[in-house]
Formats: sequence, structure tokens, C-alpha cells
Amino acid sequence: MGPDIHVSSMTRSLPQGGQPAQQDERQRARTQRLRSLLLAIQSGPVDAARLAFTALTLHDGELNHHPVIARIGTALQSSLLPEAWRIAQELRTPFPLAFHAAALKTVDAEPAPRGFFGGFSGRMFDLSA
Repeated sequence: MGPDIHVSSMTRSLPQGGQPAQQDERQRARTQRLRSLLLAIQSGPVDAARLAFTALTLHDGELNHHPVIARIGTALQSSLLPEAWRIAQELRTPFPLAFHAAALKTVDAEPAPRGFFGGFSGRMFDLSA
């Protein structure tokens, strides 16, 4: 008997939508970073929102030139969380999956004030700046 010959093919496996798996993973990462930015803007101190914005723009070069993302960055530079949240609502149409999180509030909601009540005095300390 002669040796067995085996021929294999180096074809790329595509998911059902026809897009490469790498594109699907990139979309998932973009959605996760956008969701992190939205949650940070909505709930957060401004430094957390700035950090989430930086992560988004560093890891997703296509969003560096998105006009709404640029306006959000400008609002965050000025420490205007309510304005950044208002601008972020414009992302609902192009990136609807980023808004599908139970923690995100309605369109009219503004970020909650950040702070805490001090011990016995009951005085509220504002951490928003």
C-alpha cells in the first residue's frame, strides 16, 4: 500500500453574517467601550468619564474623527457632564447597542450629583469638580 495523502485547505471561517470574526470582535469591543463611556458620563466623576473617553479614542481610531465623539470630548474637557450626556444621546441612532444596558437611564436623565454626606454633620461634600 502507498502512503496516505491528505490535502487541507487554508480557508477562513466566516460567521453567518458573512463578516470576518475579527470585524465582529472589533464591533463588540467598540460597543463595550461606548457603553463604558456612557455609564461613566452618567454616573461618574468627570475623571472617570475622561478616562473612558481616552480608552475609546485610543483603541478605536475610526471614532477619533466622529463629530459627536469630538463634542463629547470637548464637554468633558470643560467638566460639563450634563452637556456630555446630552450630546451622547445623539449616538443612540448610530450605536444603539451601546445604549442597551439596564444601568442606562432614559434620554432626559442627567448625571446624578456626585458626593457623600459627612459623618455626624450631615453636610454633603461635592466631588463633581
